[in-house]
Amino acid sequence: MLKKYTIATTVTMLLMISIADRAVCQKPDQLLRDGSRYQAIDDTTDRAPEIYQQLIKQYPNSAEAESAQYFSGSYYSRKFFIFEKRNNVQDWGSMNRAEQELYAYIGKYPRGLYLADSYNSLAIVALRRDYRDNARALWTKMRDSAAGDRKVYIYRVTWSSSNDDVIKGYCDTSALATTSLSLLDKKLSFDQTVGELTNWARGNCRPDQSQR
Repeated sequence: MLKKYTIATTVTMLLMISIADRAVCQKPDQLLRDGSRYQAIDDTTDRAPEIYQQLIKQYPNSAEAESAQYFSGSYYSRKFFIFEKRNNVQDWGSMNRAEQELYAYIGKYPRGLYLADSYNSLAIVALRRDYRDNARALWTKMRDSAAGDRKVYIYRVTWSSSNDDVIKGYCDTSALATTSLSLLDKKLSFDQTVGELTNWARGNCRPDQSQR
């Protein structure tokens, strides 16, 4: 019995090592795709950010690490809205983590590819908290960053189960910031502001892969 147990244990350990080795050997683009797949199906088990953090740790100087840092923030923001819409649960811990990851992106990549996107995401978070002055400051910074980051990608303004809210387009950074700031002046509710931004984005944001 001892020999059988030892052999079985050894085989199991070798299998685990093999799986771990394959994970370590994954290239950064593959890790980014793996994390994105979990995020795209609205998975909320934190598998996506775990993969993103693995990528950042293993390939800190890669272009994919920059994307992973931004996607980590967008994941946690998305998770908050998924829980709120589906379960009527306000997961402020996820919102806190979204802010942490997005501010980390801005700190690491002050001229980054997702700089304007990060400001926009943070402004939406601030608005959801009803921190309107913070939202105004963030959208103003976003507008100021337009010279270096001309486009903001919007899949949805915030997560929604309705296909009618899907945009999947690139928005002019300056125009989106100006529109968002003007909506703040109207003192609309959060949901009204999101609705107005969604309507604006439908007519003004277009697929444009050349901008990324």
